Amino acid sequence: MKENIKMLKPDIKELSIEERYDRACDFFEMDHMISYYTHKRLGTVKEWVEDTVAAYSHSVPRFLGPVVKTLTKLAPNLALKKVFESVFVLDQQHHDISEFLYSEPKDGTIVVQWCNCARLKRHKKWIKQLGYDFDDREICEVEKMHLTHPKHPGYLMGFVPTKINWTDDGCIWHYKKV
Repeated sequence: MKENIKMLKPDIKELSIEERYDRACDFFEMDHMISYYTHKRLGTVKEWVEDTVAAYSHSVPRFLGPVVKTLTKLAPNLALKKVFESVFVLDQQHHDISEFLYSEPKDGTIVVQWCNCARLKRHKKWIKQLGYDFDDREICEVEKMHLTHPKHPGYLMGFVPTKINWTDDGCIWHYKKV
């Protein structure tokens, strides 16, 4: 039996690309908070990080490893600069380009800073809105666990964080090509 239902398009205004982006970032951070909260409550944060790092490894094209290793041996400063330019392109998923600062690579080291961090602001917003009782920097600590994990693709390519400082509005990371 066929139902005779008239379907209508919603009578709503289409969101602008800026509104879509803002909502997508909000949803991502909210979902990230919920995942962290659940893993923290269950005592599985370490396993969550392990699974995430394993997924990152599968998402990085396999041919990049040997190319990057060769380039970093021949020109570590250039490799650091190029890698972090790529990171900044990728990080625009969550950050405005104005948040990124970095030093000129020297002796195989680079300093990278995120200032006025949009993700940190969203962490604060969602922790409060969801009624969670943890510090907004705990999520930053999970990011630190990812990026310092010995199986993280960046770590495997020899880009190792050697010092991490939290600032009032972001963070500063020191990396060395090893």
